[in-house]
Amino acid sequence: MDSLNRVEQGRSLLRRWEESKPTNFYEDDQHLRRVLAFRVDAARLAPVAPLLHQAGADAAGPVSRASALLDRPEHLPRLEPWNGIGERTEEIVFHPAYHEVGRLVWRSRVLSLLGEPGNVALHTALAYLFAQNGEVPHLCPVACTSGLIKAIQRCGSDWMRREWLPRLLDPDYDRRWHGAQFLTEVQGGSDVGANACVARPVPGEPGAWRISGEKWFCSNVTADLYAVSARPEGAPEGTRGIGLFVVPRRLDNGSPNGVFIRRLKQKLGTRTLPTAEVDFQDALGYQLGALDEGFRVMMGVIINTSRLGVALGSCGIMRRAWVEAIHYARVREAFGRRLIEFPAVREQLAEMRALGVAGLSSTLFLAALEDRLTLEGTHPEDDPLFRIGVNVNKYICSVDGGLVVHHGIEILGGNGTIEDFSPLPRLYREMPVEESWEGPHNTMMAQILRDALKSKMHDALLGQAEDTLLGVKHPALAATREAATAGLQDEREKLHRLLRRDPEAAALGIRRLIHRMARIFQASLLLEEADQDLTANRPTRLPEITRFFVSRYVEPGYDPAEDPGYGELIRQIVE
Repeated sequence: MDSLNRVEQGRSLLRRWEESKPTNFYEDDQHLRRVLAFRVDAARLAPVAPLLHQAGADAAGPVSRASALLDRPEHLPRLEPWNGIGERTEEIVFHPAYHEVGRLVWRSRVLSLLGEPGNVALHTALAYLFAQNGEVPHLCPVACTSGLIKAIQRCGSDWMRREWLPRLLDPDYDRRWHGAQFLTEVQGGSDVGANACVARPVPGEPGAWRISGEKWFCSNVTADLYAVSARPEGAPEGTRGIGLFVVPRRLDNGSPNGVFIRRLKQKLGTRTLPTAEVDFQDALGYQLGALDEGFRVMMGVIINTSRLGVALGSCGIMRRAWVEAIHYARVREAFGRRLIEFPAVREQLAEMRALGVAGLSSTLFLAALEDRLTLEGTHPEDDPLFRIGVNVNKYICSVDGGLVVHHGIEILGGNGTIEDFSPLPRLYREMPVEESWEGPHNTMMAQILRDALKSKMHDALLGQAEDTLLGVKHPALAATREAATAGLQDEREKLHRLLRRDPEAAALGIRRLIHRMARIFQASLLLEEADQDLTANRPTRLPEITRFFVSRYVEPGYDPAEDPGYGELIRQIVE
């Protein structure tokens, strides 16, 4: 083959790669469809199935193209605080494609589904499809609006439910209102108890307050309603004195409601989402729930909702990285062989697939658990399994997302670093933001450790994993189940020993054990799903994926180099 033919051959393989990628993310994802069918009642799933199909096509087509377009430096949001006659307007200007994507996201009913209790799992699946493009840039608004909807449903006044909820639930993007949450301040970061933003009651208007102070990290700053933490004058220090308020961005006449944008942040990732520093100057806000319940509602409803959103966002990114890398490895050639024929590449692809599948399984389990608890009349944050599950899952999915995208970039080689070649560089930049949103890892570990020491909350997660493993009956899964059970017992003993140590020593070791506890929980869910597939005699790769996952991340002392079947196992997973 002469040099010109070799060049054309190489380019034709890249064209084949582009043409081989899915045109519908929902139809391409068998695991998503099966987990939804397993976790969601058929009568509830059936009417939403057409929405999932449409969202899958939109996410793979116009949303994918627009997400790349919007991330170009010349198309990023910009702040225009004044109009032409010198009035403060605090406007953020977007590229037209921003709104085109918003219309597609909102028409999926990803938010309007939340008007009926029991639809969080379906909401999560819809958001996951769009998340395969990263922030989009509407997934932070979706997560924040979801939390605000739930908080108003939980403890909002009658007039809030009457006037605000219909607009927050409206699937028409051009009519809808959306929400944001502004908690972080410069002096405290994740330490909300150090907040200095102050609230003063409005005389003669029960429930109305004037909010003054500054917020340091304000994503989705163009939202219509802000959930804001502030300390009423005279309230105690720390989190006990924090109240929760809803501040409209604008007054009824359209002027700024004492909310002034200092500047937009220049972030590593999620650049198409406007994140700002904001000053509140006697902004009119309204109390959300009892004052002494502010921190509880903020963490239990709003932050838990966003933590679940971070997990599903990370899962979407993992899925997209896998899709890009597996199709590339199947067609790209090096040294006379397709990339997928190289054992090291196959191993990376197997790890990408296993971590992405495990993350989606644990995230949809928790979303379905929230639905069940809500329908039973239980506040989800009062359930030990849900509380620790959301925190552990947010941590593990966001950790795995960075590794999975990095593997994808490595498989694409130098091409993987080029911004307009694939979405992988953009998704890689977004992962550190996902990890930091709603509590960086060290903050999460501190909270999990406090819960473990105070109420042994970790027992709920390990107990759920143990019960799930006991229900796995198919003979083909027996060895994998026993390995997972052995890992669970080993983990339980290590955790109990750690928690008997002094707090400083426990804090040094907790992250490693929580990481493994997350793996055991995910392994139990994968085994349960594989058991369902085998019992129903459905074609499936879940048994192989689960065996790989348990061997690599759960089984004590496992060494792939000593396993003669390891190479064949990863071949089955990727081919």
